[in-house]
Amino acid sequence: MKTRFAPIIVSFIVLSISCQKRAADTAWLDSVHEEGRSVFYLAIREEIGAHPKNSELTEMEITKIIEAETRYKKLYGLLINIFYQKDEPTFLKLIQEGRKKSKSRFQEMYLDLARFSARMFVESFFETNRSTQIIREMMPAYKELDAVDLVVRSIGYHSKLDIPVLPAETKKLSPEFDKQGALDGAKFREAYKITKGKGAKIAVLDTGIDESHPMFHHTNLGKHFSLVGRMGKPWATDAPIVDWGIHGTAISSIAARYAPEAQITMYKFGDGETQNDPPYQLLTQCIVAASIYRAVHDGNDIISISASGSALDIDYLRDACRFAYDNNRVVVCGNLYSRWYKMGNVLNFPSQYETVVSVTAAEPRDDGTYGYWDVCAPDGATFVSAPNDIFAATPTYMEEDDLYIPSISAAIPVVSAVFALTISVYPSLGTEGPGEYVDAIMNLVKENANPKAVGFEKFSPECGYGLIDAEKTVKSALEKNKKRN
Repeated sequence: MKTRFAPIIVSFIVLSISCQKRAADTAWLDSVHEEGRSVFYLAIREEIGAHPKNSELTEMEITKIIEAETRYKKLYGLLINIFYQKDEPTFLKLIQEGRKKSKSRFQEMYLDLARFSARMFVESFFETNRSTQIIREMMPAYKELDAVDLVVRSIGYHSKLDIPVLPAETKKLSPEFDKQGALDGAKFREAYKITKGKGAKIAVLDTGIDESHPMFHHTNLGKHFSLVGRMGKPWATDAPIVDWGIHGTAISSIAARYAPEAQITMYKFGDGETQNDPPYQLLTQCIVAASIYRAVHDGNDIISISASGSALDIDYLRDACRFAYDNNRVVVCGNLYSRWYKMGNVLNFPSQYETVVSVTAAEPRDDGTYGYWDVCAPDGATFVSAPNDIFAATPTYMEEDDLYIPSISAAIPVVSAVFALTISVYPSLGTEGPGEYVDAIMNLVKENANPKAVGFEKFSPECGYGLIDAEKTVKSALEKNKKRN
């Protein structure tokens, strides 16, 4: 009897010790997280009290900020998750090491992060520009909201995260996905004879994704990530990537259609409703930056951002784009629409950073060519243009049908797809210096773009270096790869 049950008893003891160890590890992490909460709300009170511009806020707004701990109980969890992403690999390494020195360093970094999060929250009320007042005046829903309400909204505090009930009847794939003109206008069909993007990884930063749509049935989807509603302990929490904003599913479907063998991963940074057109943009820019950091850490090759951008230039976002560039990852986003340009807003970030690929859209002409689309603003930072006759998916659980969406937003994943096809046949060796590989593939896309296809002889602020040409770019990339081998 003793011999027969001894192994079972030993296994039980080992299991019990293991469980106790995991509980102890969790306990110290929980303790640090809760300490961070106290540090965060205390720092908010100190920051707003000492801020040299606090007289710009009303007495009620100051009160609401001071009382953030009781008024906005989710605030700490949301912001600490956003700013955690930049150094997530370092935090994770310290957790895994588990030594006394590692725990001490983790605690020090985490409490500093809590203070930094508080400082950025307070600073968001004062990092304003001309567009702040314009947006507040333009949006009827904002007239009854004060600065604190608007800042809190901008980080997804009131986002809808309900899990939808999928329809019983499976949606059919529209034939328009194969008929859309941009496939021919940008020479994708010819490029597919060589590659469809296998091996490349595209991170789509947007409002979420409905994976059940038939457009994604054969798509290689990565492990999605969301900063909207993510408010638990950063190392042990998650949030749904459900798309109530429509936009994310649409943009993802374009990336999936134009680079059908690439991996597509959603990084949800907005909800498409309460976070739209924020007048106070500092924290919105920080969420984009955090998503970029996370997408790079996860090994994505291309980071596709179909967002309007902002006139607010902040170091945190600039540094994130530089981080992606230095790690040889391509960041693709769109330039300005003319409606903002005509109102005097000529700045747009991140598209105007030199480390970023700025995209515009070209419209089809009656003769089958494309040309400058005056919905878009001319911009010296414009890199290339893509056709705007693009068809996209909408979530199956919403009433909207799949549809054509001529827009800069739609052009961005098309350009991202050209980069995916290029990377597929001309992959990084992993030995290139900071930005060296990005420069090489950007040059391939640029040198094979066609300015004459959009009515220009050479570079123009309206259409950049011209209309993208997937076939020529892929063929050039293939030749370049053969020469280096």
